[in-house]
Amino acid sequence: KVFVMDELRQPLDVDAVASVVFTDTATTEIYTVSLLAIDVDNPSERGYLALLAARLKLDEKLVAHLHATVEGATEPAARPVA
Repeated sequence: KVFVMDELRQPLDVDAVASVVFTDTATTEIYTVSLLAIDVDNPSERGYLALLAARLKLDEKLVAHLHATVEGATEPAARPVA
């Protein structure tokens, strides 16, 4: 358990991920999972997604479509009532 948690805390090596993904389906899935896993609400997260899309060689229109699809399928987390 400690090993897994330590691995999850380490920064993701985008180049390593991109180097082992060879199909269009896999690249789309990797990007979509990343998009679902984070809240794109700060520059570093937007930068990560831009770098990932570039390394995976995703078309800009596909990236925009994925963002629209994820935004349409998810709701922001409810804020606690004060």
